[in-house]
Amino acid sequence: MPVLLADRYQTTDLLGVGGTASVYRAVDRNLGRDVAVKIFNATTSDDDDYRRQHTEKVLLSTLNHPGLVTLHDAGMHEDQEGRTAGFLVMEFVDGEDLRHLLKRGALPADDVAQLGADLADALAYIHSEGVIHRDVKPANILLFYSGDNGTRLYPKLTDFGIARMMEATSATAVGATIGTANYLSPEQAKGDPLDERSDIYSLGLVLLECLTGEKSFPGPVVEAALARLLRDPEVPDCLGPDWSGLLRRMTARDPSLRPAAHDVALQLRSQDDLQADARAVARRTGLASPGTSGVLDDGELVTGGVLTGNVHIPAPPSRAPRIS
Repeated sequence: MPVLLADRYQTTDLLGVGGTASVYRAVDRNLGRDVAVKIFNATTSDDDDYRRQHTEKVLLSTLNHPGLVTLHDAGMHEDQEGRTAGFLVMEFVDGEDLRHLLKRGALPADDVAQLGADLADALAYIHSEGVIHRDVKPANILLFYSGDNGTRLYPKLTDFGIARMMEATSATAVGATIGTANYLSPEQAKGDPLDERSDIYSLGLVLLECLTGEKSFPGPVVEAALARLLRDPEVPDCLGPDWSGLLRRMTARDPSLRPAAHDVALQLRSQDDLQADARAVARRTGLASPGTSGVLDDGELVTGGVLTGNVHIPAPPSRAPRIS
């Protein structure tokens, strides 16, 4: 049922429902533009959900980066039953989230490098502002084209509901494990104190899933959370030394071995080595790398999965052979 918030924001379509809030597409009547409205479940001021709502509102109001969803407005709304709930008005990102995109399979390595670099830039920014996201996962990464003629997808990181300021008092119960089990860092799974390197581990799992099409730690919540305490994620050697080396550093169980977000972005934007890895894999397997269309970057043609640089393919006859 449509709702009018603050005599200005008219909800239209329900975009998604989570454990603590629902997100709607809405129209800003004052400015005549589409926005996304996150309406929280009704709470009281002394529970964790309320504190998370307040945390998200405060953090989003202070952060401004192309890789983050922008907060436009915030307020309180009283529903038909007299309950009061907070809401956030954010920019509307016209696209799907990475979780839905990955349901269709792995992504081309070049696309993963671009998305990963953009996300690492966004994380480097929030880390420089003293913020840890704590829930980096495909469902919290929105994807969009920059325009009708856009040539690639751009990501925006959203949902800062469980983020926290570094060194600040947590907005959750002491010792609580917060985050999504499939993408938790080992220190999150153990309930240890966190810093920005926890986000790097989660981003590493996301990028690995983008390249392979498979979650590193699937399964039920407890099993998925405990698995990363016993083993590192499996990074296939066929990804090449640069990809596999970066991903293994990002997902190291020892946080001190993980690179900073800025360094991750720099390596992902230096695509020459990563593309060389993809070409080497194509040569070893006899197949074009994901996302290519029959021509490798160095000009070699691929015919039926065979590289013409390695196998001589004779020209077709000028006329059909005579049959006696």
